[in-house]
Amino acid sequence: MSIPSPASDRSVVERTLSVLGAFDTGNVRLTVSEISRRSGIPVATAYRIVAKLLSWGALERAEHNRYTIGLRLWEIALLAPRHSDLRSAAVPHMFELRAMTRSAVLLSVRDGNEGICLESVSGTARPLHRSWSRGHRFPLHATACGRVLLAAADDLTWEEIHTLGLGPHTPRTVTDPAVLRGLVEQGRRQGFAVCDGELLDGVVEVAAPLYDADGTAVGAVGLVTDRDRTAHDRDRTAHDRDRTAHDRDRTAHVHDLARPLLTAAGRISRSLALRTRTEGQHHSSTDNQRSRT
Repeated sequence: MSIPSPASDRSVVERTLSVLGAFDTGNVRLTVSEISRRSGIPVATAYRIVAKLLSWGALERAEHNRYTIGLRLWEIALLAPRHSDLRSAAVPHMFELRAMTRSAVLLSVRDGNEGICLESVSGTARPLHRSWSRGHRFPLHATACGRVLLAAADDLTWEEIHTLGLGPHTPRTVTDPAVLRGLVEQGRRQGFAVCDGELLDGVVEVAAPLYDADGTAVGAVGLVTDRDRTAHDRDRTAHDRDRTAHDRDRTAHVHDLARPLLTAAGRISRSLALRTRTEGQHHSSTDNQRSRT
């Protein structure tokens, strides 16, 4: 019986991951040909891998000879502790926060030099930018959640972001690394970060950090709101008449969102810490029972 060499075995794994990696938030339904093109794998090879993944449940058939990510893969992804514990602790408070502010509420974590939205609760504003929908990635430099996550990032992450560049999404996007560091530090000091129209024109985002039982920042909770058109026009008129009055109105608006946000962030952090301690005690008790046995 022949045993595959480590190189060939690794190649199979890499090709399989490339097939799964062909799917993203902008390409949730793909044909085998599209999977082949996006993954760089020959069509025949892509077809064999798709068939295997289909039989296992990692992929599912869709209409018009297309495939989607299967529930089996989704179920496994939900087992990730960072997702399940944080989401379980946050979701009840996210709904309460939405009810209080009538704004969309986001739960996010950092993955390398990007942020990922783990969960979102829609508000009464216009539809969210796709970066604020569950499963989507977003730029760290142009979002309030991203800046909260950057406050806890290591030097390597900052270097990667500087190397890739701070791309503009709107005319208001901060693209100067020094200015970005200053804003991240300001957010760290005041306990929350703010972005005003930097990812999407007319949208204000306020975010606060979430901590685990050890006091380590593990995620961010954010509010996203679309300024009412009448209020926006009134602010713009005030700006033309009195810049100070306009800035004062904007600051008041942000603090109206920040107060309930910080309260919710504290509750989520305490809930997460409690879950972590409870699980730790459970595992310790189980280990002791096994040891006695």
